[in-house]
Amino acid sequence: MNTKNKEKSEGYRIGAVSRLTGVSTDNLRVWERRYQTVVPARTDSGDRYYSSEDVARLKLIKKLVDSGDSISSIAALDEDELKKRLSQNQPELIAATGQPCSVVVVGESLATAMLAERESLDQITLTQTFRNMASLEAQSETIEADVLVIEQPTLHADHAIQINDWITRFGVHTAIVVYRFAARDALNRLSAAKCIVLRAPVRPSTIQSQCVRRTATQPAPLADTEELADIMTSAIPERQFDDETLARLADTSTTIKCECPLHLSELISSLSAFEIYSSECESRNSRDAALHNYLNETASRARFMLEMALKKVIAVDNIQL
Repeated sequence: MNTKNKEKSEGYRIGAVSRLTGVSTDNLRVWERRYQTVVPARTDSGDRYYSSEDVARLKLIKKLVDSGDSISSIAALDEDELKKRLSQNQPELIAATGQPCSVVVVGESLATAMLAERESLDQITLTQTFRNMASLEAQSETIEADVLVIEQPTLHADHAIQINDWITRFGVHTAIVVYRFAARDALNRLSAAKCIVLRAPVRPSTIQSQCVRRTATQPAPLADTEELADIMTSAIPERQFDDETLARLADTSTTIKCECPLHLSELISSLSAFEIYSSECESRNSRDAALHNYLNETASRARFMLEMALKKVIAVDNIQL
């Protein structure tokens, strides 16, 4: 089969689809394998070829995901349903803000793209742009915005520390960080600080939707500080799920296109086993006994917190036990 002719006549290779939709090739493969968002044609050698309809569908899905919808909740929707959902979401976001979100952009290429599309970005106002992080730091006393948007080709721990410091110093709602390559520690630090982390390429319209959603609809935490404090100070809690129930929940995850019940069930089972293990460990002296008691209690509380999380997943996904 002549794959070059096939590309011209029947569709697009995965790299081209990634550029057209803004979805990374890794995510395209995961969405196809796990959620069947699209089913591209295959050559005899296994190469994927996406149709124009596939590309249009993926663009709609990307917009909804960028607006906050989970991929599992929209993957099975047809094109008309996707468009309807998108039209329902957009007015809700606009109405929630009242006035444009003020944005400071750091990064030459992203700033240029956003300035070029400024007229269509009617929900945000670009107050300042900077070539790089050093330029922003040099003029940090002038910064005033709702959201800080930072484009970095690479992300390391020192970048994450600097960005977190800026969020506090400037009093912004959040930072949106766009990167191409990143150290895991940097991503963990930014996620812990509630930053929005996106892998390039990212369109200006995506930045706008993230800015509006983050400033307009801050979600309430599922577990507040008082609830967590009660868990940490109360008596060691009993198990909320037995092994048989956890096994059923793990199997359920394959039918609802979400692996959270599976992973939570596995974590809870492991922690439950460690509770038993730590209680059975031999102690050579009082110091060993105190350590094993501490490990047992810590595992029990961690297990209980994950059980509470699993209960929330069961309620949200309406899983029948």
